[in-house]
Amino acid sequence: MLMEDEEILFSDIKLDPDTFYFLYIGEIKTDCLNQFFKETLSKIHGQSFDFISILPDVLESYPHKNTMVINPMARELFRAKGRKVSFRIPPRTFASLVSASDTVNELIRQLLDKQGHVFIHVFESVPELTLALIPGVRILGPSGHIANIWNNKLYQLQRLKNVAPLINYRVCQDAQDMMEAARELWEEWPDGIFVSQPYSAAGVNSFVARSQEEIETKTAHLRGKFFISRYIPHVADPTVLGIVANAQDVFIAATADQEIYDGNKFRGSTFPSEQPEATQQELREITRRIGQVMGRGGYRGIFGCDYIVDDQGRIFFVEVNARKQGTTMEMCCTLENALPPETPGLLELEYHAIMFDRFPDNKMEIKEALKGICWRTYNFKLEHEAETEHIVPVDEDERTLFRQIVSNGQEHGVIVVEHVGGKQAVMPGTFLGRVVAVARDRCLLDEDIRLGIEQLNGSIRKHSQTQESSEDDK
Repeated sequence: MLMEDEEILFSDIKLDPDTFYFLYIGEIKTDCLNQFFKETLSKIHGQSFDFISILPDVLESYPHKNTMVINPMARELFRAKGRKVSFRIPPRTFASLVSASDTVNELIRQLLDKQGHVFIHVFESVPELTLALIPGVRILGPSGHIANIWNNKLYQLQRLKNVAPLINYRVCQDAQDMMEAARELWEEWPDGIFVSQPYSAAGVNSFVARSQEEIETKTAHLRGKFFISRYIPHVADPTVLGIVANAQDVFIAATADQEIYDGNKFRGSTFPSEQPEATQQELREITRRIGQVMGRGGYRGIFGCDYIVDDQGRIFFVEVNARKQGTTMEMCCTLENALPPETPGLLELEYHAIMFDRFPDNKMEIKEALKGICWRTYNFKLEHEAETEHIVPVDEDERTLFRQIVSNGQEHGVIVVEHVGGKQAVMPGTFLGRVVAVARDRCLLDEDIRLGIEQLNGSIRKHSQTQESSEDDK
């Protein structure tokens, strides 16, 4: 439904006078986490809470009421193409659009008059979300300015010099300096050179080069600083999710194995990790030390660390993601089913870290109470424009699927979530949907993931190109 207001693509907000509301501002991919925050806020404040989702995503339908879609570019594409067009807006651009929206600012004023305060839940904190400057508004996430500093890859390498096992790297002032440095390093780094700018993700402004010609072709037009590092052949890409409460207290949620292709593009994750227990313990401790450094700089909230492990079992640090990971939902469901019911969940822990600089006394890390839970995710993203034929229906939500496997004796199951819907154009770089498989036995996951991918491929018109890829949205 297209609204008359130019800035709003869709809205179905109807507020209950007896309910308090928080806002979720971000993509649909982590909208599912709001159910955990809703329960956390209701429990802590002794008041019925619900959420209003403000999204950029153009979908056929949305999973719950109280959804607002802000995407002025989608309206322009709708007029040009005569049908809905699904594409991604950069997080900072979206945060700016939302912050400037008269409709959103009026909604916040109404909620402040009623509630006295308004919480905002985000996937990633960015400085452009200036709504946080309104008195009475609180971001349930790290400071946007501090997160922005930590998402600078060069800053990470400089701050973590004696904390994490870093890969050899060189800082270059511009593209020309970088190309000259790389030319001299091929003999020393024969397996490849990783090229990146300080802010990079999704394979944008970063890549693994196998030749000098490749570097020069891909970077000659780019401006600004670079850093290059030795590419290390490896056998695993583990990731660790944690929460920072202060300079000392860092909660480690779990370790999963990422599926990476083309050197730096994320396809999905699998839990539990297949790394030896000693390696996993070392990964946890390195991540805890990194979190403590972040905590000393004022960072509070969820973060993730990515690593590689070579064929000799050596661990190398890759990067910090100063935000939630793409598999935060699966981690929430894992902790909910693996830990005693009275222990706080992942988002309750983050709330305490942000609001009080500490964790509840009854926190418990998963290593102390792990049950047999296995899961795998797959992010399906198009490389070429396509048109969808029909929606892939969702029979149940992800949280229910976890409960069925853990509590109801079901051996395995798979769902496709966040599908864009039918009769839509889907632009390159856009998620068509996400596959989540849960099982009691890890060996059942691959076939379920294959079935989910098959469903997604089947939703695309046959005359369209269907080559897909994924991104660094961990």
